[in-house]
Amino acid sequence: MKATGSVLAVREIVKVFEEGSQRVEVLKGVSLEVGAGEVVALEGPSGSGKTTLLSIMGCILTPTEGTVEVRGQAVPMDRPARLREVRRRDIGFVFQQFNLFPALSARENVEYALNVKGVRGAGAPLEAVRVLEQVGLADRLDFLPRDLSGGQKQRVAIARALAGTPAVLLADEPT
Repeated sequence: MKATGSVLAVREIVKVFEEGSQRVEVLKGVSLEVGAGEVVALEGPSGSGKTTLLSIMGCILTPTEGTVEVRGQAVPMDRPARLREVRRRDIGFVFQQFNLFPALSARENVEYALNVKGVRGAGAPLEAVRVLEQVGLADRLDFLPRDLSGGQKQRVAIARALAGTPAVLLADEPT
């Protein structure tokens, strides 16, 4: 699919996992472009490479071959500092298992993500409250993850991904 003004593109992505003499080619020449405001869903059976592709698109995993572009710029996959910068600035990621910090409240989990993105001082708590209110958790700001339902934890994870207004929001099995 070709989108005008793509915010995210992957081109000819190949991902091979090797362990000992085992070689598994998970992705074979995958290309995709996603435009601003566009919603794309990946479907496929378990083990088909959906999470691997999302992790490459989110600059968490590097492809064996191929390129990733964010905001029209190729991401140098061999430069870890640049990958971290792209993830902080441009990518919001909702993980399957939420990955919330158990000792931090909902607000603190979102504030932490903002701190990593460089938002500090009074701006971080205000933004954290804003996005938590946006996902319907205004009454759960100071609750620890253990005191939240599964759906509420998921909404904290979504709020954390939305915090700082990333160019791209990736969600791995969000429903």
